[in-house]
Amino acid sequence: MLPRERFAWVWMTALVVVLGLYFAGVTSMHYVHPDPSFLARIGMLAAALGTLAVIAIVTWLYGRWRDRDELAEDERDRFIEWRSSRIGYYVLLAGLIYAGMVIPFTQQGWDVVHAALFFIAVAEIVRSGIIVLGYRRGWHA
Repeated sequence: MLPRERFAWVWMTALVVVLGLYFAGVTSMHYVHPDPSFLARIGMLAAALGTLAVIAIVTWLYGRWRDRDELAEDERDRFIEWRSSRIGYYVLLAGLIYAGMVIPFTQQGWDVVHAALFFIAVAEIVRSGIIVLGYRRGWHA
């Protein structure tokens, strides 16, 4: 497995697991405390994003250390990256238009933050999924 594909798998899995646990924790926190404090909310968000940062940095360093000779990028790698970034950008754009232009009129505060975080995660999951498909099926897939 190539380093870029391995990083895409790890990143996609980390996003689903960590942010899935974060959103489950936020939902369950509302049942326990109907109005949680700002410190509790920001602490949970910082823990989730910090965990994602550690996973990304460790995976990237491991890939750089392990696969030094496979780091040369060819046109296939560039095309897969370009295609996945383009599609992920459109997903992100649509989601953040919804989160920034629709949700503020119906909800407020942390609901807007959670919607934006959710759509950022969806865009990154789509991008990583397309990278994996590109390496598995070829860049014509």
